[in-house]
Amino acid sequence: MNYTKLSTCSRIPIYDENPESMGELRIVLYGQSGQGKSTLGGIILGNREIFTSNKDSKKCHKERNTITGQEVVAVDTPGLFKVDDDREEVVEEIKRSIKHAEPGPHVFLYVERFKEISQEKLDALKVFQDTFGKQAVDYTMVVFTTKKKKIDDTIMKETLKSLTRVTDQFQQRYCVFNIKEEQQESQLAELLEMIKKMTGEKRQPFYTSKMLQESEEALKIRKKTKPKPEEEWRSFYDRCGLIGMAVGCAVGYFICGGELTPTTGAGVGAVVGMMLFVGIAFLGVLAKIKIQA
Repeated sequence: MNYTKLSTCSRIPIYDENPESMGELRIVLYGQSGQGKSTLGGIILGNREIFTSNKDSKKCHKERNTITGQEVVAVDTPGLFKVDDDREEVVEEIKRSIKHAEPGPHVFLYVERFKEISQEKLDALKVFQDTFGKQAVDYTMVVFTTKKKKIDDTIMKETLKSLTRVTDQFQQRYCVFNIKEEQQESQLAELLEMIKKMTGEKRQPFYTSKMLQESEEALKIRKKTKPKPEEEWRSFYDRCGLIGMAVGCAVGYFICGGELTPTTGAGVGAVVGMMLFVGIAFLGVLAKIKIQA
């Protein structure tokens, strides 16, 4: 069977013949604010501004259109990490995208700018995986957006290399999409074929509300079993005290010339142990303050 290599997309092969027709293709767009997510959704539906004009950015929005004979439903979700946003409220709204795409989305398009990885990108990925669960990874493709008409091959390779921590999580399913280019037909056709190819390989062609429910239950269990911060620090202080006592006794033993009496052992051990405990605990508190800052 012959394959066609994509110019700016990943190494996923595309069949030369048309993929099996689908009655309706359902897409959920996910990502941070300002990455081109809503613009990409508009391009897919043939109207660049359909998700960007006069819309509540904190709500999911569903639109549909027929693209080259294919009925396409796209759901745009609220962007992550906007200033003053309640993250939990935003995540709950993002979960509603599954209902908007009933019986379930064929693909999640995780949208990011085509540039070197940042901690925010990794944070957004973690929120996605915590929200929709590990099963959602199999239904996800990364779309890196750019406004450059042409990207030098060397820059393309170097940037993609820096993004492997993202692309590796999705088995190299990615596409670099120019959202500024006026003629989008070629890019859009490649993207839609990649989605159909990915969907055609699955026994369950779309992500379901049951999968979301399983993800929510798994997250609840992880939160219950994870030690609370207060318990972690209490355990840390207890360990400091035990280490201090042990080191203090050892120091007392050597100070006393190898003859450690109960009195000297207790006295020296207490003093040295307390000093060590205070020192380690102080460093621990500083580290805690730095992490929370």
